[in-house]
Amino acid sequence: MFAQPTVSGNLLFIGSCAGKFLALDKATGKEVWSYDTKADGGPFSFHGDPLIHETLVLVPADRGCDAGGYIYAFEKKSGKMRWKFRAGAPATSFVDTGDVVILGTRQREWLSVNIDSGKLKWKFQEAASKAQCEIPKPAATDGVRLAFVSHDQFVYILDIKSGRELRKIKLPSPASTGLLMYKGVLYLGHEDGRLRSLNPESGQWLGEKSPPAILSGRFAWTKTKHGSEDVEYVFGSRMNENRKSGVVLAFTGEFDGVLWSQNSEIEWVSEQPHLWKEWVIAGNCRGEIAAYRATDGAV
Repeated sequence: MFAQPTVSGNLLFIGSCAGKFLALDKATGKEVWSYDTKADGGPFSFHGDPLIHETLVLVPADRGCDAGGYIYAFEKKSGKMRWKFRAGAPATSFVDTGDVVILGTRQREWLSVNIDSGKLKWKFQEAASKAQCEIPKPAATDGVRLAFVSHDQFVYILDIKSGRELRKIKLPSPASTGLLMYKGVLYLGHEDGRLRSLNPESGQWLGEKSPPAILSGRFAWTKTKHGSEDVEYVFGSRMNENRKSGVVLAFTGEFDGVLWSQNSEIEWVSEQPHLWKEWVIAGNCRGEIAAYRATDGAV
């Protein structure tokens, strides 16, 4: 399982490795409805998270670079398919703008698709000449601009309505995280261990920090219950005696400082820290799950 399960009401939506998309009863785990992608030439894999939009649940499915895939829209209660859109290996989670969803593919394309009709609004093709069969990192938006990291390690800034390229910025080091748009600023972790910030309007780098680990995956953030500052959470890794160990980091404000960190013997494989009630949830490849208190990291 690659995509994060998504809950809506009493239903939990999840894509299986066998190519089935399922709606389960949240309380009992019983199947309410399912769709088998073998009907469309699958089985396909689900790498992007399901998205709930009013009465619909949307999910992308792919089978590698050459086999293509689909974006599906189902009625969330009944499982009736509203539409499906054939696409070149759609593999990221969605950016939801209200009337369209935007996502990236393994074939270096970014697609804007109308939520109600399933019709393509615009398509943007990356300039990289050679396709690499990698899952793109999810895009970020401030509501006006769309930002994403290309296969050849540029940050592209597009007009979110038209898909027109506004600017293109070369990364000083390959990206190690997805983009986070926070208070009008883009944040991105890099393989050189830096956390850098970028002004999406001007394309200028604003600064860099050196966190105590190489950051990875996607950021999660939440407003503190009693304090005035928000908190950002992200996974990271460190080298210890020729072996990588994992860490969960919580930052305050605009990454002003580390609120707390918790080490793990091995790396976390969850794509991002999962925030649930007052806890930060993480999982590793051994099938182990840890829960840390969001305010101070206590187990």
